[in-house]
Order: sequence, then structure tokens, then C-alpha cells
Amino acid sequence: MTQRSLFRTIGNHDRRRRWLGSPVSTTVGNLPYIYQSVPDFERRAFGLTDSNGGKTRIHERLDLIVRKPFGDDQHFVPLGAVSKNYVLIPHKDVLDIACEALQGVEVDPWEVQVELTLTEYGERMHLRIYLPPKYYFDPGDGNLMAMRLECLNSVDGSTKFQAFMGWYRFVCSNGLIVGVTHMDLRRRHTWGLNLLDVIEVLNYGLETAGKERENLSKWQKRPIKIDERFISWIEKDVFKSWGFKAAARAYHISIAGYDVEVAGAYKNQTPTTIAVRQTQKVPGMNGGATNAFSVSQVLAWLAKERNDVQEQYEWRQRIPYMMTNLLRRY
Repeated sequence: MTQRSLFRTIGNHDRRRRWLGSPVSTTVGNLPYIYQSVPDFERRAFGLTDSNGGKTRIHERLDLIVRKPFGDDQHFVPLGAVSKNYVLIPHKDVLDIACEALQGVEVDPWEVQVELTLTEYGERMHLRIYLPPKYYFDPGDGNLMAMRLECLNSVDGSTKFQAFMGWYRFVCSNGLIVGVTHMDLRRRHTWGLNLLDVIEVLNYGLETAGKERENLSKWQKRPIKIDERFISWIEKDVFKSWGFKAAARAYHISIAGYDVEVAGAYKNQTPTTIAVRQTQKVPGMNGGATNAFSVSQVLAWLAKERNDVQEQYEWRQRIPYMMTNLLRRY
């Protein structure tokens, strides 16, 4: 693959990000460039070198996953021990399959923007592929949303392979998994990765995109009042799913469009009564939340603000559940 000039590297954006404790970095570009930004791995027999000359033996049930020299780091890096029946799915295999899946739906890999997040030694990967502008959607507020295919993978078994579709709102960098477009493929590393599985996720997302756009448009027209019903939802559903602080933040962002931090004592307080301090205006929020769509974006903002990549994804998974419970109240 050859390189084109469609890329940039994000540094400051990821300084506080972690993935299961490991720092991460993100690179943005097209698929051919991203392909060059991914390290290679190998599995080896799991044994030790005894500096004192004593005898060691190879582990009979475990292998070692090793990252090969990459970029400025010309060392082999051990990443973890895995069982003999563990199937190593290299990140480049995921990129190859994603590229083939795009071609299968007549999307040119050169036309898509890609974000690649890797942990420090490359053992975990979060791949986000944005479909071309013809798949963009204006939910009614003038701020475009894009469909994207996302893949999570690890070479050391710390994360299952996952592939899913979702919407991304450019104005506030929110990733939103909602409704029928959320088709989640999960694959343990005990058998190989199948191209047809990823194609199925991509095709399903494209086939149901029309219905999804219709649902998001309906949310724009579905008024939500900050009343007793909303307070009950915050103090029960959001609190139960994400905890006290997140519930308080969701409530106050929905009121005024500004994120907050808890400033008062917790004793005898609820997420909607505790004293808070404003921190920043939430992008894309013009005042408070007035409809179901704007509430969904409040939730997407809070999920995006999690510092851990795994937590971000887990929080995003809860959004459809919380939105369903909200809409049942109105």
C-alpha cells in the first residue's frame, strides 16, 4: 500500500486517555496510511532465559505474544501469555477484512477517513471507519452525523474482537450507538476472524440506515420537558447506569447546555439537588435539551468524556437502554 497526504496525528487529544490502564495514541488518515501505522506481532514458545545457567523448560499450555520492532522502537516487546488454543488475530488482518468489506458494498477505501487508536505497545486497537459523505445525515439541527464502522481488537486476549455500526456527530465528537443500527459482533479468540461476519455488520447498518435516520428525526420532534418525569429518569435510570456524578452532569447539561462538576456535600442530596459548578459549554447544545435527540447527545457527550476507551464503549452501549426508558415516560 502507498501513502497519501490525507492524514494527521493526534497527540494532545489522547494524553489523558487510557485503555485498561495503558496510555493510547490516535492516528487519523486513509486506510492505506493507517495500515502502515499498525505494528506486527508473533507468537512464541513461552519460556525463560536463566542468567545463572540453570535449566528452564517451555510451558506446555501457554504461548507468548510478542510485538515486533516498530517505528522508533526497534525491540521485540512481550505482551502477554495466551493458551495454546488461542487464535491470534493481528490488527492488520482486521484492517484487511474491513477494507474488503467496504469494497463489498462499493465503498472505495481511499474515500474513507479512518481513526486508529492503539495502546502504548499496540496490544489493543480501536478502529473507526467513517463512511463517505453520501451517508451523512442532518437530524434537523444543521449538525451533520456520519455512519461509521468500528472494530475493537486485541492480540493478547485482553479484549474480544468486536465490530459494530453507529452514528458520529461532528460538532461535538460524540459517538452514538442507537436503535436498529447497533448490531454488535463479538468474537472470542478461539477461532479465526471471518470476512462474512464483518460484511454482515456493515450491510446491516447500511440496510437499516434509512429507518435509523427516521428515528433520529422523530427524536428531534419529540419534546422533552425538564419536569418530574425527567427528574425521575435522571435519579433512577441514569443514576443506576452511570452513577451519581454522571447523573448530576446529565441533569445540568440538559437544563443549560453546560457541563458541571459536583461542588456540594453528598449527604441528603440527589443528582438533581446537589450543588454544582459549571465547567464548560457542551458543543452542539444551544441552551438546554428540548427534545429526545438533544438528550441523547447529552448522554453521548458524557460517554465520550470517559478517559478509558473500554469505559467509553461500555457507556455508549447503555444509551439505547436509557433512551428507551426516557421515551416511555413521555
